[in-house]
Amino acid sequence: MNTTRHPFRFGVLAGGAKDAATWREQARRTEELGYSALLVPDHMGQEWGPLVSLALAAEHTSRIALGTLMLAANLRQPAVLYKELATLELAAPGRLEIGLGAGWLATDATRAGLPFEPAGARIRRLDEAVSIIRRLWDEGTATHDGDYFSAAGAVGEPRPNPVRWAMGGGGPQMLRTAVRHADIVSLSARLSSGRKDNSFGASATAERFDERVRWVREAAGARIHDIELQTLLFAAAVVPDSARYADRVLSRMFGLPAEEALDSPLALVGNADEICERLHVRRERYGISYWVVPAAQLESFAPIVARMAGK
Repeated sequence: MNTTRHPFRFGVLAGGAKDAATWREQARRTEELGYSALLVPDHMGQEWGPLVSLALAAEHTSRIALGTLMLAANLRQPAVLYKELATLELAAPGRLEIGLGAGWLATDATRAGLPFEPAGARIRRLDEAVSIIRRLWDEGTATHDGDYFSAAGAVGEPRPNPVRWAMGGGGPQMLRTAVRHADIVSLSARLSSGRKDNSFGASATAERFDERVRWVREAAGARIHDIELQTLLFAAAVVPDSARYADRVLSRMFGLPAEEALDSPLALVGNADEICERLHVRRERYGISYWVVPAAQLESFAPIVARMAGK
């Protein structure tokens, strides 16, 4: 049992909308429904640009946290990214959650004209990038000469307020890196194929999440009590018959037997009472309190948010 217990909170992951007016309304609606955060992905497909999206949302909301899940460090120079993030923080003071990742999707790199490096190299690249960005944020200057990035007297201007940092993944190297830098550690499956397929399923089981929590706790030591554990749901559905949904949808999606897929922390399926019970059980087992649902479930999960947020 995990003894660290943070209050439940919920975010929405949204990659854009059909037009700017719809995006603004979605941001307002996410806030109205009591979600804690509006988060955006960072991919080179049809998704909107993450930082411009959040700047638009900042102008039409007042309380909700705005964040990235996750910005791919391999696509940007860290000192340049710092300036964009710092400017965004000034547009939404006190509300920014900066999620930084190693870039798991191979097509993002190739579409950007970059090599898709092995996972270990991408994680080391991320480690360097975060070190530079956080030094600029916290100290106002950075000089760095590393294996992947260099910065000669980079200046941390404009000066932003403190923010919350998020990182995560499914393997030990990534999770240990996250613990070194982040306030929010996001637990996921291993996405080692570099593609959107169901090969993640074998690493999505409840037992594999037990292992990830152990890695995080060992790396964090006493700081585990200050770390908020997050999970992005790959499947979320309020339905009357969870077993039937697992058999028809989850099993194929996860490449697992239906019962194992339903028990995965990456799936949250059932009627409202079942889902609320699953949330309590999973917080006790894993310590996960921050749950992110896909934008398509914004409205259907609102009653769950109303019942569980802050408890």
